[in-house]
Amino acid sequence: MYRSHPVRRLCEAPTAGETVTLVVGFDPETTDRDTLTAELSADATVVALPYDTLRVTVPQPAVADVCELDGVVRVETANVIDLGDAGEDV
Repeated sequence: MYRSHPVRRLCEAPTAGETVTLVVGFDPETTDRDTLTAELSADATVVALPYDTLRVTVPQPAVADVCELDGVVRVETANVIDLGDAGEDV
């Protein structure tokens, strides 16, 4: 599973009380988008994006948990990826 450098740092040293927006890629052959969204929704705001990705805003201490979810193959911070206005609320 790929984690960008900023995500790795957030897993090691999150800041309590702060949130982060991530782009989470998943494998559609092994993971259902709706199931993954439901798993994330307890602590997160989730927006569906194209190409088997989700925009996920979570508290920083939850980043490591996002990285360990079944089917997640890529986690990057959204501020390094131009998302434009893509996506729809899930």
